[in-house]
Order: sequence, then C-alpha cells, then structure tokens
Amino acid sequence: MIFRSPHDRRRLSVVARALAQHAVVSVMALVVVGATAAIVCVRVVQSQALRQAESSGQTIAEKIVAPLVTPELYDLDPRAQKALDDRVMLRKDGSTILRIKVWSEDGRILYSDDTRLIGQSYPLDPDDRRVLEQGGADSDISDLSKSENSLEKEFGESLEVYVGTRDTDDRPILVETYFSVGRLHADEAALIRRIVPVVLAALLVLGLLLVPLAYTLASRVARYERERQAMIRLAVEASSAERRRVAGELHDGVIQDLAGVGYALTALDAQIAGLANIEPGGSPPPIGALRATLRTAQRLVHDDVLALRELTGMQYAADSGAADPAAALRVIVDGLRDEGAPVEMIVRELPPMPAAHRAALIRVGREALRNAAKHAPGANVTLALGAEADTAYVTVTDDGPGFDPASALGPVDGHIGLALLADAAEGVGGRLDLRSRPGRGTTVKLTVPVPSQQLPTQPAQSGGGATAADRYTGPGASSTSLTSTVDATETAGAG
Repeated sequence: MIFRSPHDRRRLSVVARALAQHAVVSVMALVVVGATAAIVCVRVVQSQALRQAESSGQTIAEKIVAPLVTPELYDLDPRAQKALDDRVMLRKDGSTILRIKVWSEDGRILYSDDTRLIGQSYPLDPDDRRVLEQGGADSDISDLSKSENSLEKEFGESLEVYVGTRDTDDRPILVETYFSVGRLHADEAALIRRIVPVVLAALLVLGLLLVPLAYTLASRVARYERERQAMIRLAVEASSAERRRVAGELHDGVIQDLAGVGYALTALDAQIAGLANIEPGGSPPPIGALRATLRTAQRLVHDDVLALRELTGMQYAADSGAADPAAALRVIVDGLRDEGAPVEMIVRELPPMPAAHRAALIRVGREALRNAAKHAPGANVTLALGAEADTAYVTVTDDGPGFDPASALGPVDGHIGLALLADAAEGVGGRLDLRSRPGRGTTVKLTVPVPSQQLPTQPAQSGGGATAADRYTGPGASSTSLTSTVDATETAGAG
C-alpha cells in the first residue's frame, strides 16, 4: 500500500480537479464546435441547393414554359393546356421536380400539373409580385401554411422557386417550381459526415495536446496553494511560539526583577518611615543601607528597560526583515556572551536581498543560537554569516552533546521546531541542513538564493583565522541546492 502525505493528497486533489475541469470544458467545446460545424454545413448546402434550384427554375420558366404560354392558355383552352402539360411532364420525368405552376399578373393560376388548381386565384405575396414585375428568381423552403400550397402538403417540405418571365405576348407571368428536398438533405448529411469528424478530430487532438499544459498549470496551482498554506501555518505557529517565548522571558526575567524592585521599595519605605518615628535617644538606620537598597532597585529597573528594549527591537526586526542580519544576530551573540557562553561570530558582507530572506537568516540564526545555549550549555558555539556561490548563509555550530535529528522535527519546549524552520526556508526558496548525532555536536545551516552578480568579494569582518566559507567546507558542509529540506545525517558536526 502506498501512503501519501496530506500535501501530496491535496496536490493530487487540485490536479485531479483541474484535469476534470479541462475534460469537461473539452467535451463541451467538442459539442459546441460539432453542432456549429453541422449548422454551418446545413447552411452551406441549403444555400448551394437554393442557387441550383433557382438556376433550374429559370431554365424551366424561360425555355420550357414561357414559349407555350399563349393567349389560348389564358382562355383555359384544353389544347394549349395539353401542349404545355406534355412539355412539363417530359421535363419532370426522372427529375426532382414535384410541381409547376404558372401565374398571371392578376394572381390567377393559368397552368398546373395538378388540374384542380387551374383557374383558381390567390393574392400574390409582395416578394412574389416583385419577382413577377421585375423578373429574376427567388427561392425558399416552401411554406405549407399558405392557402395556395394546400395541395402541396402531400410533398412535405420542398424547395420553392419563383421566376418572373414573359409569355408569347410579352405579358409578365410568374412560374413557380417545386423541387424535392430529399437530395438537399442527402447532400447535407454527406457534407456533415465529411466535415464534422475532421473538425472534431482536430479539436480533440488540440485538447489532448493541452493536457500536459493543464497538468503543469494545475501542478503550479497546487504548489502555490501548498506554499500559501505553509506560510499561513508558519505565521500562526511562529506567532504562537514567539508569544510563549516572550511570555517566558518576561516571566522569568523582567517580572521577577520588578517583583524584587517592589519588595526593595517596600523595605525602603519602611526604613524611611522609621526615620520619622525615632524615639529620643534612638539611633537612625544607616544611610549606606538605604542607598544600597535604592541602588539595587535602580539597577534592576535599568536592566529590565534594556532587556525590554532588546526584546521588542529584535522581535520587530526579525518579523519585518528590516534589520541587518549581522547587527541583529550580534545583539544575540553579545547577550549570550554576557551570560558567559563562549560564542564566536564570523561575518562576511552580505549582498542586497529581499526582506523575507533577511528575516529568515535572522530567525534561523537566532533560534539555532538559543537552542545551542539551552541544550548545550558551556559548549563552544560558532555563528558564521556570509555569502558564497549564489547563496547567502547562516551557520551555527556547537561541540555540545548533540542529539538524534529525527527526534527534533517539531516544536520543542515552546520554541520553534526544526520542521518550522524548514518551512521558513521553503518560504524563501532556501535550504535548511541539520547535522548532528549524540556526542558529536550539532550544525544548523540555512542557505537562501541570491543573484550571483550581487555577491560581495570582501574578506571576513571578524573571525578566528579562516573565513566562514573555509570553515564550513568539507564533509559536514551542506549542499547549496535551493530545495527546501531538512538533511538529518549522522555525520559529525563541526567542533
């Protein structure tokens, strides 16, 4: 069975949804484009069929019908009707012609191959009258709802062509010809079968070619979402951890000192009150003791003000990324030295970098120094800060008791855990390396990307002989890969 992390499952879910949406959109596009292509084919075939029908209708009207529309036909002479009927029937045989009518200019049917229509009169439509008077041809799909088409309903849908021409006496007549639409529909189906599959196949191929692009975009969206969630989690956990740490430092330091100041001031107040109540012959309390109590309270208040200033200043600098990493970390190093910890600091000039990168260097360096002071008291600690290749780095090394890195991937004693620091590295595209084992010390190194043209070449500002780059090159050195990981190996830490 394959187990996947929540990040992987969320990524697969986002990618699956994106690919499913791509598939749905592709199917909808296939349907829409296929329907559009079919409609276009129908319109093209209909337009072509109407043009052909108009051409055939004009030929029939001018070459076959008009020469036989004589004055006798107006008088409904059977011989004139038979002569025209013989010519029409000869033309209809084997063709798609369904019916032919001849109209006079007063709307009377002079001839029809259905004798029931001969002699009947119907009002001509404006379009039909225009063709009758001006000549030319007009065509459309038949309208079976018209009264004059009542006997054509048996044909169903048909192509209706009106042609304006003149009889043997040069009088205007209108020849109406009905053509079967069976051939039209057959041509439509044939064109759809030829065109639509090609269009759909091309669209399908395009959709398949876009699948890798959709997958890539979905993967990027999943990665961005994962990074956004990680940054939110980092901010929440970091804020909570910092609040606990600040509360602890205030409780164990400033609050305890202020409580001591309160007791000292109470004792001083009692001693001053005793001065006013000295009995005759009694001796007052020594002035030196009063001044000593006052100086003690003054020293505690002064120290607490400095501690609060350092605490709030460092908190703002680390969170905003506004501080210089070297200056911010030097404050912490000086504080540890004041507490008696042997800490060496090696600094090389840093290139310009985004505030988030500076904040990450400060945060990781600060937490690594504090962890070293807490878990390896009395150990020699070295902090190195600088730039090499295409990265800036901060490295904290101690020769303390070390530990199993696998047991430290989480919040420890209210401080930010190594996994959280790894998330901080990932948030700026950096890499966090941890190297430790019991009895062999610990090395924590963060590298963040910096454009190579911005890297400085100045020597170290301070140190113990070797530069930071020299000191941390070798088996214990981490890779400059920008992949954010925690490299927990069992190689010995420096020192």
